[in-house]
Order: sequence, then structure tokens, then C-alpha cells
Amino acid sequence: MTEFKPIKAFHAVERIRAKVLFNRFYCETAFARDLHYNLLEKLDEMAADLLQEIEGRAEMRDERHVPEQNKAASELYYLRTPFEQRWIYNGLISVLDEIHVDIVAEGEGEVCRTTLDYTPVPAHELEGLIHPH
Repeated sequence: MTEFKPIKAFHAVERIRAKVLFNRFYCETAFARDLHYNLLEKLDEMAADLLQEIEGRAEMRDERHVPEQNKAASELYYLRTPFEQRWIYNGLISVLDEIHVDIVAEGEGEVCRTTLDYTPVPAHELEGLIHPH
């Protein structure tokens, strides 16, 4: 298992955000601008969550005399942090593609695949984001 390093992740998100922000100014269509805007929003949410993660870890590290109950809670926290749960383990976060989910009827084993809300975009507005088949 790889150790999650929120400070390193925060700096990576900030570098990606800077590139997206810069490239947004070269968009020629509303779709491309909206895509960049949506990605910037997601990156801002990630950065805020990472800052909370960093602050939370600092608080836990600063507690020198931790009761046994808190040690157990701390160990559970590090198994899967809130950031990891939201951005990694909950599945794909899409700013462009369709997202399909399987809905399972509890106890009956029936599965229904459904598509979450998305907006189709004409090919001429994609500005090279996909390659024609």
C-alpha cells in the first residue's frame, strides 16, 4: 500500500490548476471554456480538501498525550482519509464523459445500468479533445 502524502498531492493539484487556468484563455468555443471552468472548480475543491487534510494531520501530530481511544480513531483515519474516500475510492470524477452506474436492487440481485446527466457536444466544438474514428 502506498502512503498518501497530502502536501505532495496539494502541490501537484496546484501545478495542474495553473496549466488549466493558462490554457483556458486559448479556448475558442463555449464548450471548451466550460470544460476548463468545470475542471478548475474540481481542482479548487481538491485543493481545499487537501488543505483540510494537511491541517487535520498537523493537529493529530501535535497531540502528544493521546488517550488510547484516540489512537484507535487515528489509526482508522489513516486507513482511508476523507480525501482518499471522496477523490479516489468513490470512483471516477468526470468533467466531460458520460458516467454509467449500476443500480442493484437490494436482495433481488437485479442490476440496472443508468447514465448520469451529461451534455452532448457537437464535434466542431471539441477543439481537438477527441480523435475522429
